[in-house]
Formats: sequence, structure tokens, C-alpha cells
Amino acid sequence: MTTPGQTIIITRRLHGQSTVTRGSVEGKSIREYDDSCVDHSIRLGHVLKRMKQVVGFALPVLMVPIADPMMSLIDTVFLGQYSGSLHVAALSPCTLVFNFAFYSFTALTIATVSIVADHLRQDEDEEAGKVLSTSLMLGCVGGCLVASIVKMNATALLVMTGCDARLVGLAGEYLGIRAWAFPAAIMTSVLQGSFIAQRDGRTPLMIVLTSLVFSAFGDYMLMRVYNAGIAGAAWTTLISQYFSAMALLFRACTSSRVVPRIVFPSAGEIAQLIRYVGTLGIFYVAKTSSYLLLQASATRMTATAVAAHQACWTLWGLCSFTSAPLEQASLAFLPTATRKREKNELTVALVLTGGCLGVLCSCIAVGVPSCVPWILTADATLWPIMKSIWGQGLLSMLCCGFDVTSTGILLANRDTAYVARAMMLSLGLLAVFLGLVQWFGHGYTITQVWWGLAIFFFSRIVQSFPRVVMKHIDM
Repeated sequence: MTTPGQTIIITRRLHGQSTVTRGSVEGKSIREYDDSCVDHSIRLGHVLKRMKQVVGFALPVLMVPIADPMMSLIDTVFLGQYSGSLHVAALSPCTLVFNFAFYSFTALTIATVSIVADHLRQDEDEEAGKVLSTSLMLGCVGGCLVASIVKMNATALLVMTGCDARLVGLAGEYLGIRAWAFPAAIMTSVLQGSFIAQRDGRTPLMIVLTSLVFSAFGDYMLMRVYNAGIAGAAWTTLISQYFSAMALLFRACTSSRVVPRIVFPSAGEIAQLIRYVGTLGIFYVAKTSSYLLLQASATRMTATAVAAHQACWTLWGLCSFTSAPLEQASLAFLPTATRKREKNELTVALVLTGGCLGVLCSCIAVGVPSCVPWILTADATLWPIMKSIWGQGLLSMLCCGFDVTSTGILLANRDTAYVARAMMLSLGLLAVFLGLVQWFGHGYTITQVWWGLAIFFFSRIVQSFPRVVMKHIDM
């Protein structure tokens, strides 16, 4: 800060021309004064450069958020090819239980990325390591607790989903094995977040790719060669996730700037992290609850409809997670922007990239079930059902690309209270829609469930995108 009457020299850039100003500035830093004088207009060439920068960061990170959905897709494909539609349908209630528990911890990963990145910007590597250690401890303890609950109550949880009684036995076999992957899955997510905070996408990328190759090879051997069915898929996924967790932990301890410490965190460190997770937790629990409602509605359909839904849902979920790196790019880049023009250009670049990604993913999520459904399942009786929901899948995926990116921008600007309220509103709207369908239709069809998905994401985008434009872009 300058003192009253202090003379300073400030170089300003107005419409591409540099000028030098000498004068007195009271109560303002040079950066604040300089930023208030410059032109903040958005230029297309600069936006395109920012998009290239964002894509360069997001591509290596792409495999990180889709690792778990990719493993589920691999299970679905191999079960569909070698074990039959009943085994594929049995994955649906398992996915419902597993995803609700796992994605409730997403706030812990996002908080780790944000806090670790803040410490690294201030060259506080040791503090960043303490934050990572605290997150790993919370994730490990929480994962073990969830695994125990799911293992002891697997059958009861599956019955609560309302799935067909014929699926409970197969689903219980899968869930009982995969439940023990919860600690590894949560630790993997937190460790990936620490590397992303360092803008290192290559390390988690290589480890994730290796685990996916192992998962595919294991599924082939256990299902095709040994005819292990759904239990084989569960064992392969379990081992793959522990491999990812241990490999990431080894890299963090040996060749990372952020090194986890083997010390028990203090009450203050735990409280700091929990406070940060608080509002984010509301958002992610509400989001996960929305998927829970959709999947719970889907499991009440006939076994044939559930199998068709599961094949499409697994692919759609995989495509939806490809936009997650843009949320992480928002958290990595926007807080470090030192000028309003830079922040504006980054924001516009992120939104445009999200829109382009939404279009690309729509072609995949809709095109595969509609044009080449045999890739997902060999059961031809499911193909017409899978093709019937192309419209809802298209609309929801287009909205998803814009919404996830817009939400990331809001989180990077610490607009967390609005994000949480908006998600609660969307959850309420979805619950009302599904309740009305149940009341008047006495059951669900696959088209109604997917209309619920489309309505949910449309309600999301009409809240998140206008908020970004009105509050966080200076035109």
C-alpha cells in the first residue's frame, strides 16, 4: 500500500497503448489502481488462446474424474457380452448405492484442490502436505465406515432401492465385494486432487490408464475364461482401485511437491477442512441425491427396462464426467487471475469449452445407443428401448456441459451459497416431477425417468449460466 501523498509511477495499457502516469494515490495499492484504469473488454483472439490453455490443462486430467464411471462401463460391457442382461440389470441398484456414498465425498476432494492450491501459491509446501494428510485421514476413516455399513446391510440397502426381487441376489454378491473398495476410491480421489492442485495431470493420467487396462483384462479373464460372472467384475474393480490408490500414494511420497505426513492432524486442522467442506457438502449431497432419486425410480421398472436403462445410463454418466476437468480448471486458473480482463477471458473461454464439450458428448451418449447399441449389450431385445430415449439424453447432456462449467466458475469465485441453494431447488423440482409421475402413472417407464434427468439439468443451467453472465463477467 502507498502512504498519503506518496508519488508513484504506474504504467497503464489503454486500448493497446501504454501510458505512464506519475501522481499521488491515497489508500490504494498499485495493482488496484492499475486494474481500475485498464480496458476490460473481451477480445476473441485472447479468448481462443485461453481456450487452448484450458484444453491443454483439461485433457491430461480427463481420465481422473471418469476413472470410476469407466470401470463401471467396462463391467457393464463385459457382463453384457458374456453374462447376460440379468447381470447387467443387477449393476443398476449397486451403482445407485455405491455412487451415492462415494460422491458424497466429492466436497472433500474439491476442498483439497482449493486449499492445497492456495498454500502452493504462497510457497507453503509443508502446510499443503498437512492439508493432504488431513484429507486422506478423513477419507480413509469415512471410507472404512461406509464400507462396513454397506457390507453389513447390503441386502437391506438393495431392497430399499425397490429393484426387482430377482436382482437382489446377484446385486448383493457384487455390492458385498465392491464395498471394500470405498476407502481406496476416496483416497484415490483425494490424491488425484493434490496432483491437480499442482497442475500435474500426467501422473494421475498414467496411473488411471494402467488401472483401466488391468480392469478390462481382469474382466475378460474372469468372465470369458473362468465364467465368474458378476462376482468377477466386482473383484477386478476392487483390485484396480486399490492399485490406483497405492500407486498415487507412492508417487505423492516420492516425487511430489505436496508430501503427505504420517502424523495425526490437530483438531484445528480438521475443523478448518470441515468448515470449508460444509457448504460444498450441501451441494454435492443434493446433487448425489438427485441421481439417487433417478436411479431409485429406474430400479422399479421391469428387469428388461432396467437393463436397457443401465447400459445407457453408464455411458451417459461416463460422458457427463468428461466436463469435470473444466470445473477443476476453473478452480486452478480463476483464483490466480490478477486482472479483470484475464478473468473475463478465462470465464468466457471456460463456458465456450463446456458448450463444445456438451455437443461432442451428446453425439456419443446418444449416438452409441441409437446407432450401434450392440457395443453396449448383445441382447437385441434391449436395442429398441435404448433408442427410445435419445431426445432426453441429448437435451440433458447439452445442458450438462454448460452447467458443470458454470458451476465450477461459481465455486472458483466462492459463490458457494448460491450454488448450494440452486442445487437444492433443482433437487426439489426433480422430486416433485417424479412424485407426480408415480402418483398419476402408478409406476415409471424409461422415458419418464430420462425426462426427469432432462428436467433436472435444464433447471440447473437456467440458474447457473445466467448467474455467471450477470455476476462474474464484466462486459
